[in-house]
Amino acid sequence: MPPQPTHSLSVEGDGALKVYETSRIRNVALAGHTGAGKTSLGEAMLYTLKQTDRLGKTDDGNTVSDYDAEEIRRHHSIQVSLLPVEHDGAKINLLDLPGFRDFVGEIKSGLRAADSMLLVFDANGGVETGAETVHAYAVDMNRPRAYFINMLDKEHASYAKAFDALRAAFEPRMVRLTLPVGEGLEFKGVIDLMRMKFVKEDGQKVSYEEIPADLLPEAQTAHAELIEIAAEGDEELLEKFLGEETLSPEEILKGLSENFAEGGIVPVLCGSATALKGIRPLLDFLAHCAPDPTHTAYEYTEGKSEEIKTITPSPDGSALLWVFKTVADPFIGRMSYFKVLRGSARKDGTYHNVNHNSNEKFAHPLICKGKKSEEVDEVAAGDLGAVAKLDATRTGDTLVEPGTPDLQVTAVTIPKPTAFAAITAKSRADEDKVGIGFHRLMEQDPTLSLYRDPTISQTILSGMGETHLQVAVARLKDLVKVEVDMEIPRVPYRETITRKNEGQGKYKKQTGGHGQYGDCWIRFEPLPEGSGFEFEWAIVGGVIPTNFKSAVEKGLLESLEKGVLSGCPTVDIKATCYDGSYHAVDSSDMSFKVAASLAFKNIIPKCAPIILEPIYKATISVPEEYMGDVMGDLNSRRGRILGMNQEGRRQIIEAHVPLAELYTYGRQLNSLTRGRGVYEMEFDHYERVPNDVQEKIVAEYAQRREAEAE
Repeated sequence: MPPQPTHSLSVEGDGALKVYETSRIRNVALAGHTGAGKTSLGEAMLYTLKQTDRLGKTDDGNTVSDYDAEEIRRHHSIQVSLLPVEHDGAKINLLDLPGFRDFVGEIKSGLRAADSMLLVFDANGGVETGAETVHAYAVDMNRPRAYFINMLDKEHASYAKAFDALRAAFEPRMVRLTLPVGEGLEFKGVIDLMRMKFVKEDGQKVSYEEIPADLLPEAQTAHAELIEIAAEGDEELLEKFLGEETLSPEEILKGLSENFAEGGIVPVLCGSATALKGIRPLLDFLAHCAPDPTHTAYEYTEGKSEEIKTITPSPDGSALLWVFKTVADPFIGRMSYFKVLRGSARKDGTYHNVNHNSNEKFAHPLICKGKKSEEVDEVAAGDLGAVAKLDATRTGDTLVEPGTPDLQVTAVTIPKPTAFAAITAKSRADEDKVGIGFHRLMEQDPTLSLYRDPTISQTILSGMGETHLQVAVARLKDLVKVEVDMEIPRVPYRETITRKNEGQGKYKKQTGGHGQYGDCWIRFEPLPEGSGFEFEWAIVGGVIPTNFKSAVEKGLLESLEKGVLSGCPTVDIKATCYDGSYHAVDSSDMSFKVAASLAFKNIIPKCAPIILEPIYKATISVPEEYMGDVMGDLNSRRGRILGMNQEGRRQIIEAHVPLAELYTYGRQLNSLTRGRGVYEMEFDHYERVPNDVQEKIVAEYAQRREAEAE
């Protein structure tokens, strides 16, 4: 058994929170598709270890980890939640991750803070897109993975089918640590292949019995496979195994843990979270086999150097903290969650924020369990803690001790947004609150963005999916008591011309006194794509004084912002002012500025103007069986297929698709692929819209102008 922790701190609630040595800490991400039972599994572990007095349920909204108001309303996780448990001398920090890919920022940050991942599957559901996505992230981050086949007590549950689905989807070297006794309504519990005993779990009580005779041959075969794989994890054990010597349980544990930490095997366990079956063997595995923080490397840069180095958590040296999550709490303010990568975080300590070049005071470090938190004097290396009310610190920031080298942990890579909505406050009086509220939300969620697009005169909220945006708007209401309307944004079109033409812009206004007079002749001609705007002053003989040149150019620049067809900017055009006249008294900068704008309005319609639309490069990943439907849908959206590649059992489609056709694409892709398709999009270029589409755009713009004029 591992050594017991050294000392404890007195706290309220469940007993004493202990400060563990780094080697006794296990940071484990609970991941999987929405509905697979991650949160229920966390609840089961807490209850089994008597760290809660009741078993919370997601449907009842009373689980420890899903405490956010929006999580309770939706009955699924939308943010990372911490669930520390203590078992057999180890502290297991469970990080309950969201299952929806919409919350990729939370998923990737939580996974990076973990040192291993437990991927949870529904025994009836197979391998779903949420599991595929987070599995790929774990592979990229080099996080060891274990699988838990859940819900074996449900009707039609099949351990064999689920196990085969995992092998087919991920092709890892899987090793079974438990086997089910019965399935569906006959599910009674699991066989612990390490102990070679049937685990009888009755609520918070556990006992071990002999394996049922009809299952003994299968258990013996699986046990032999387990010993062989464990031996491969250590040279000395392999020699003993090849010499047909018996391996002790401690030796088996050692071989498994080393092989698992290096990613050589994927342990597979099973059970039912809601029935509290298979929980104790899972806890034993996490406490004794999951890697400690010293196995996880973090990339960083030092000072102004761009050289990337790596560090593994260690108690030695000055403090180095990485912030992986921020919560904007309406009652206590900003809460920053961090992982200690070196040294420790101490009460009343001062730490330097490298990202913002400012110092932060840690009045009271905290250990969090769901929404509850307890003050501690110290958070040790490798452990996860939190602190309230830091001034400048945001998600992804690095904190060091003042006076030590500025080490900066590299940022988590976040995909580009795929969902956009135009946001309008329901009350004009609340417009300032909307900006303030979303700013606070963006502090805790870097995948959210709010910006004003002057091209379409709309405020745009962007994120990773429709659900992501809906949750953000609901949180805004909870945070600052403001409601907003959401609608599909207008497309930021561009206009240009295809033909050369010229004409006059004349502004003459005579009132009782000083009048206005400006007269200019301008030639417009198209330029190559990407050229922008060019202005040439070709006046000779002083027909227009040179001091009015800037006024003419300014009038044209302002006119370019609102094209004649769609009200969007006109680009790739050259204007040459070659003739005109002026009045010695009535001419002014204003009069020539107006004359230039009149020239634009008079002449551009004669230059065969066209509308350009933004084209995005979409990268779509789908299972092979949905290829035909997805490609057919892309063609209907005026998409052009650029190429296809195969990655495992998924097809990767690259296509150019108009932005106008992508605003609702996520919803359609989910429908076509039963939620298993994912995509990313990135702006590529502008190109001319078809004539029928242009006619529609022009008509919609005319209707909008009429409505605004009323």
